[in-house]
Amino acid sequence: MTMKRKVLCLGLSPVFQRTLCFDRLVVNEVNRARTVVESGAGKALNTARALATLGTPAQVAGFNGGESGRKVAAFAREYRVKACFTEMRAPTRICATLLNGADNSATELVEEAPDPGRSARKSFVRENLKRISRASLLAISGTLPPFAEDGFYVAFAREASQRGVPVMIDSHKTALINVLFERPFLAKLNAHELALTLGERMDTERRVLRGMRDLYGMGARNVFVTRGRGSAYLLNQSGIWRFVPPDVALRVNAIGSGDCTLAGLVHAYLNGKSLPVAVRYGIACGSANVESVIPADIDRKRVKALFRLVKTEKITSFQG
Repeated sequence: MTMKRKVLCLGLSPVFQRTLCFDRLVVNEVNRARTVVESGAGKALNTARALATLGTPAQVAGFNGGESGRKVAAFAREYRVKACFTEMRAPTRICATLLNGADNSATELVEEAPDPGRSARKSFVRENLKRISRASLLAISGTLPPFAEDGFYVAFAREASQRGVPVMIDSHKTALINVLFERPFLAKLNAHELALTLGERMDTERRVLRGMRDLYGMGARNVFVTRGRGSAYLLNQSGIWRFVPPDVALRVNAIGSGDCTLAGLVHAYLNGKSLPVAVRYGIACGSANVESVIPADIDRKRVKALFRLVKTEKITSFQG
């Protein structure tokens, strides 16, 4: 696979992110931030930023507008990501992360994504369908906002399949299920999202593996499920692997860790690593992310060190 072709990181809702750091955050009190950091974010942009940091060329798609959107585009360029945003009249949403130093917790205040309008939606579809043939991989990220129909991602996955471009999707519920029928190369989600997708509890390893088999049966060629600090799992026709993330002592901000995990997986896979090794590398990237204040601000040397600490075990052969 050529690394000269950019990964297309496709999402709908980039974010102008403000991260506020507090020594102690108290509800119903006046809280004064120690520091405030502004950045571009959103799942697709986080993934693209991490990819660029790792050395894989990336471009990001999404609806972007207004002064906040201009700042997001500038951040993307600063991250060495090609900004392929579709312009809209509404301003790009602004979200805030409140980091509480007293207990290392993070509170996310999220604006709903604005409706870009029918014309912008048509332009987005047209422009990004054309980009797929020139991409090394299509990475679809995020849930669908209210203005998008449940099958919005399907056309992109289908076009990629017809063009021989691998598809990895990080989503859940109906948005994911509709894409599974296009047989994406990999479906990624966490255990909570798996529970929401299938309407079942995913509180044991046995239930998680059973749910993964359900997604495999719907069409995903590989299924990857994370459980935060707990074990993660990869399932495909060759078997099931269990991964134990490294123990990270300094946990600053876990937001964006799933996006960095996807980026690491994509990067390693495109560099010829086997999928279990690529998943292991992705987990190292997700673990590195929790040590930084803003999402996807990872360090390659730290990723390399954490990669050596990810434990991997093949636990069974997959019996359809």
